[in-house]
Amino acid sequence: MSRDDSLNQARWEALESILGSKLPALPSKQQMEMWKDTSWVGDYVEKVLEKSIPKKWGGHEPNPSSKHTAEVFETHNYVIVKLKMNDQANPNVKIRTDQIKIEGLVKNKAQIIKLPCHVIPSGSRASYKDGILQIKMKKKKINKSYHEVNVRYL
Repeated sequence: MSRDDSLNQARWEALESILGSKLPALPSKQQMEMWKDTSWVGDYVEKVLEKSIPKKWGGHEPNPSSKHTAEVFETHNYVIVKLKMNDQANPNVKIRTDQIKIEGLVKNKAQIIKLPCHVIPSGSRASYKDGILQIKMKKKKINKSYHEVNVRYL
C-alpha cells in the first residue's frame, strides 16, 4: 500500500468515525482511473433531457408531415413568430388570442402554432422576406385589479 493510499484510508476511517457508521470500501485505483474520463456524463445528461423534455419548442409542436417549424419569441410587449417557408407557398394566416393557424403551406393541412400568452389579433402584422414569414402580435394586457361584486343575501 503506497503512502497516498494509506493517507486516503486514514481520512476515510476518520470520516466513518465522524458519521458513526461504516461506509462502502474506498474505490480502487482502477476504478478511480475509470472515473477520470467524464465524457460519458455529457451523453448521459443529453439523453435524460431528450426523454424528459417534450419535443416541443416555443409552444409549437412540429407536424411530422411538414418541414415548416416555427420559432416563437416573446418580448415585453410582443410575441413574434418566425417560420421558414419556400417562395411558392401562399400562406393564409389566421390569429386567435391563443394560437395561430397557417393554411397554404402543406396540401390541405393547416399548421397550428400555440402562443405562450394571449395576444390582440386585430393589431397583428405579418411580413415575408428572404424565405422567412414573420408574424408580430401585441400582447394582451391582463387587468390585475379586482372588481368588487355585491353579495345578495337570500
